Amino acid sequence: MREGPTVLVLAPDDDGEAGRVSARLAERGVACFRLDTAAFPTACTVTAELGPSGWHGTITTPEGTLDLSEVGAVLYRQPSPFGLPAGLNASERRFAQVEARFGLGGLLASLPARWVPGTPGRVADAEYKPLQLAAAVRCGLLPPPTLATNSPEAARSFTARHDGGAVYKAFMHKVVADDGRVSLIYTSPLDPASVDGRVASTMHQFQANLAARKRFDVRVLASRRRHAAVAITSPDPRARQDFRSRYDTLTYRPVDVPPQVAEGCRRYLRLLELRLGVFDFCVTDDGQWHFLECGPGAQWAWLEEEAGLVMGDLVADALLEELP
Repeated sequence: MREGPTVLVLAPDDDGEAGRVSARLAERGVACFRLDTAAFPTACTVTAELGPSGWHGTITTPEGTLDLSEVGAVLYRQPSPFGLPAGLNASERRFAQVEARFGLGGLLASLPARWVPGTPGRVADAEYKPLQLAAAVRCGLLPPPTLATNSPEAARSFTARHDGGAVYKAFMHKVVADDGRVSLIYTSPLDPASVDGRVASTMHQFQANLAARKRFDVRVLASRRRHAAVAITSPDPRARQDFRSRYDTLTYRPVDVPPQVAEGCRRYLRLLELRLGVFDFCVTDDGQWHFLECGPGAQWAWLEEEAGLVMGDLVADALLEELP
């Protein structure tokens, strides 16, 4: 192992993306320390003191000990909830969760390290879909026509204005639990008659339905310097609406990103102060690339395998390179 800073990998133990990036870093001789925050505090001990240059101390897990002063970069991959000790009552658990978040989380956020895709605060901000769509427009990317509302009348009017109708997309929640069953929330097509009073219950996101004109979907893993893109295609109508609904029908291939779209992605990352993003696009028959969303922590590892791309190197570069 070469001398130099350590990359702290904050990720669940089963996170495939973190595993691939760690392997690429190891090939380069870069030291990694992986921490699943589910280990704190039952299998993880943290001790830190404040000094003239900031916090210094250690994080110890069954796998080893990390000196905080050695951390040069952090890969932030949707850390798990803290694994609190058994026996705490509800009030104690709430207190312990908040203290762990602001104590350990604040300690890590204070480190003078390069965070990829970004600091926890920047990543949290970048999860807001309305912010994503506004940023995309500012950066020259092209989202589908979109409405955010809790008005059933506005939703019906918007749906009627578009030849293909509209789709409903959740702003944040990807799953819903009903009667003990957990289901994914897929992109759902609508016509004006199907829009009812339930829209008034909360904010809803509606977009023009592009499925009938869709040529393929694209997922782009992009840093401020490089990108890798995979076209995702399916003959299944449900998968054309939302490819997550029928993974068994999908085919994959590397695809070139138009220069103006690649530049838009770089501008987007700079605007939101991110070093990495996973962008989803819909490419229509007229060749337009329509921005759908950018998930800072979205998955890409299965695409690296399916399309034969080495996407982990792109993330490793983002962890090790200074930004322009």
